[in-house]
Amino acid sequence: MNSRVRTGPKPNKPSVTYFKKGEAAKSKGSKICPSGKAWAKRTFDTYPSAYANMAASKYCKDPNYAKGAKGKK
Repeated sequence: MNSRVRTGPKPNKPSVTYFKKGEAAKSKGSKICPSGKAWAKRTFDTYPSAYANMAASKYCKDPNYAKGAKGKK
């Protein structure tokens, strides 16, 4: 018996999105809110970095994070 291991790329499955009734489509690429991205771009010298993305994510999730910036709105 000859057993072979497949080393190439996996075949692509068609992407199917299912929605519940009355639910809007969400983008799967970004989980950071737009205001968090804008804050990170203002705060950090280089935005697309690990630290800036972490801070932007925390800005969106934690109501007490960056209180000064949120209070200026």
